[in-house]
Amino acid sequence: MEIEVRLYAMLREIANKKIDKISLQEKSSIRDLLGVMVSKYGAEFEWYIYDLEKQPRSYLSYMVNGININSLNGFDTVLKDGDVVSILPPVGGG
Repeated sequence: MEIEVRLYAMLREIANKKIDKISLQEKSSIRDLLGVMVSKYGAEFEWYIYDLEKQPRSYLSYMVNGININSLNGFDTVLKDGDVVSILPPVGGG
């Protein structure tokens, strides 16, 4: 299956693109997607999304088809062909 991934801010710079198409096995999760992306984009990508304990950094937001994964099954959310995943940086301002 193919997933569209939308990247913002630093991740866009690391990947050198704002949208990527990632092929995954059926019934893959967000966690699986991140593993494939680390393999594709390397150590800088891994450092940006994971902390030292290899846990996803809490300041990044992950959306599947516009719904935050915290409202779904978190990083165990199962993806389907054609889903759009957005990885968003923290929002700042004032």
